[in-house]
This record gives sequence, structure tokens and C-alpha cells, in this order.
Amino acid sequence: MHKIRTIVILGVLLVGAIAALYYGMRWFGRELRNKPYVANVKSQLRALSAAEEAYRRDSLSYTREVARVWHPSAETQGVEVRILEAGADGFFAEGRHEAWAGRCVIAVGRSAGDSLPVGEPVCYWGRD
Repeated sequence: MHKIRTIVILGVLLVGAIAALYYGMRWFGRELRNKPYVANVKSQLRALSAAEEAYRRDSLSYTREVARVWHPSAETQGVEVRILEAGADGFFAEGRHEAWAGRCVIAVGRSAGDSLPVGEPVCYWGRD
């Protein structure tokens, strides 16, 4: 009876380890596949933030008009940036890539609130 219990426990552990390895490899593959898209979106949001700061120095307010501060180029192909909120005291923007199901956001000033690091993109993964 003791041997059977040991074999069952080892079998369950083996099946669990195989499942963990399988799902871990799928997650790791997804991370590697999405990494360049995430990096590009983060880079564009940082560029947007710098441009918003320059705009604010001249206008005393951030702008909601993306075309005033962000100009797509060859390196931004597939990236979409939207300014969701902007005013005198901060801005909140979102970036996505057409080849990635997630999104990144960036906030400055009052728009960052308590949950976002000021001026640093934060990304949320979608489903693949």
C-alpha cells in the first residue's frame, strides 16, 4: 500500500512538472516574441512624454492633440499613440502595437495619481 501511494504521488508530481514546463515555455515564447513590440511602444511613449514637456514649456499646458507632439516615422510603424487626458497639471497617454495584444500607458503630473510611476511607461499584456 505504501509503494502504491508513493508511485501515485510521484506520478502526480511528474504530471504537474510537465504541465508547468509546457505552460512556462509557452509564456517564455510569448514574452520573447512580444519584446520588440513592447520596447518600441515604450520608446514612443517616452518620446511623447519629452515632446509633451517641451510643448508645456511653451504653452503652459499639455496637449490632447497627438499630432502636435508626436510624429510617426519609419521606426514607429505599427505603433498607435493616443493622448487620453491632458491639461495644465498633467497628461495620460496610451500606446499599442498592431502586432501585440497588450498596451502601455504613461502618465505625468496629476494624471499619474497614486498607481502609476510618473513619466515611466507601464505595460499590460493582452491575450495572444
